[in-house]
Amino acid sequence: MKKWLLILAPLFFLLTGCDAELEQGFSAKNLQQSWVLTKVDGKEITITEPRIVPGMAVDADLKVSGFGGCNRFFGQIELADSNRIRLTGMGSTKMACIQDDQATVEAVMTQSLQEWNNAALENNILTLTSEQHILTFTPEEIATEDSQ
Repeated sequence: MKKWLLILAPLFFLLTGCDAELEQGFSAKNLQQSWVLTKVDGKEITITEPRIVPGMAVDADLKVSGFGGCNRFFGQIELADSNRIRLTGMGSTKMACIQDDQATVEAVMTQSLQEWNNAALENNILTLTSEQHILTFTPEEIATEDSQ
């Protein structure tokens, strides 16, 4: 009996320790709000005409709805490790969009969200880093305050 206890106790702590590490790192609760895309690859996003700013809203079930600049999109966030995320099951509208900087931002954003990203959250800034791009998001209420 003691032999089994000595074998199972470390295994139990190892398995429950993984959950604790996930909560201490980047968690689902960190994402549950509306985010505005403020930078792509370090370059500020500028909207030159009255358009909706690109961004996304994440609910408690990690379902996402967003706007890329021309099209609306939706999907489900998948979390891995303590800081890796991606958007799965993505769908979107297919509007006829003007091929401008905004369309480029939308293409980069939607492509990057579907890839595995390293996620970092510091000072209310969400940074998603994929193999090709870096997306920087700010909570909507902060972005709105900054633009006024």
